[in-house]
Amino acid sequence: MQHPLFKIKKNILILLLLVIPTIISAQQDSTDIHEITIFSMPTLKPLNWDSPSTLYSSMISCYVKTMAVKNNYLLGHIAVRLRSPLLENNELLIAQTSGTLKEKRDMIFKEKVGMAIMGASLTGRIEPEETLRKKLAIYDKRKKLGFITYRISNEAMGRILAFIKEYQENFEDGRAACEFYGGSFNPRYENEGSGCSAFGVALLDLINLSPTDTKHWAYDVNIPMDLIGGRFNNNKKIKTKSILKAKEWYNAKNGVANFDYVNYFIYDPSLIYDWILTKRNENDSIFVPQDENNTPGVYMDAREVQFDVKAPLFIKRESPNLFIDVYMKDRFQKEPSNDSISNLGLESQIRIQQTARDTMNIANDSVITHQLPASVQIEN
Repeated sequence: MQHPLFKIKKNILILLLLVIPTIISAQQDSTDIHEITIFSMPTLKPLNWDSPSTLYSSMISCYVKTMAVKNNYLLGHIAVRLRSPLLENNELLIAQTSGTLKEKRDMIFKEKVGMAIMGASLTGRIEPEETLRKKLAIYDKRKKLGFITYRISNEAMGRILAFIKEYQENFEDGRAACEFYGGSFNPRYENEGSGCSAFGVALLDLINLSPTDTKHWAYDVNIPMDLIGGRFNNNKKIKTKSILKAKEWYNAKNGVANFDYVNYFIYDPSLIYDWILTKRNENDSIFVPQDENNTPGVYMDAREVQFDVKAPLFIKRESPNLFIDVYMKDRFQKEPSNDSISNLGLESQIRIQQTARDTMNIANDSVITHQLPASVQIEN
């Protein structure tokens, strides 16, 4: 017969065998380093977003002044570095980029899409890691590189890696989301590609680290429909002088989205770079100044930031967008690439909004007859 003391010791031993692995695992997770770093490379010459005219002029000026500069991202660039024992080599450098310049030139000079080029879908790809390393070093030497490093949990890193894996997997049409590049894309939305900055911010958004106040990181403007041409607007040809005459963005209060104007929201590498430098001088308690080989940056310990581990990696886009609708039609419905707004599936949305606006006008005793511009006339 066993002594009662022996049974107690035996039960304690069993309990320890069950608990110790959990303790060790927790200790490993707290000591293992999981980091996501956002590298920001601004434009070499500033862009002016005050109006369509200033943006176009400053972009041309930036291009002319830097066209002889090698290894240059004309509009700036965002790259992401992941460091974690979950990775095969403990590190991954990744970025979304566009394909060839010919596609852009054809849209601008042949199709004459005007400012639609800002949101148009282009051929995209994941930038080769070797290329990224080379250009990061070059931008560092130019003193045009900044970074934000977040230390995150094991679960957060796992969620990011799962997203990147699925983002690069082929759909039923044989192409992956990463094969499409555009300024209007948000890669967290189902079936959409991405721009370089949207890709970086999407990884942060997955783990509840994207900025709550975007004004320091992004531009949010409304492009007038009369500056949008090509497949996005009945094959209308947009002249350069029309853009140069546009001294302001469209006021959304005066029109209907995707009819009078198209909203355009984009995270900007130059704004993010400026934000990094500003944060370093603010003695911020969350973002602490940090240098990496003399590269200026900020660091945040985000291991305690809460996020929903069960939330879907990809979500549905709620608000319709002309650029995205054209992309969806071209890719999945295999309709001609010269689709006009009359075939975009936005008719109901526009009519509902138009009715609401007319109702508001009636309520204010100021009924205004609104006729569709010939360039965006909707067919019944």
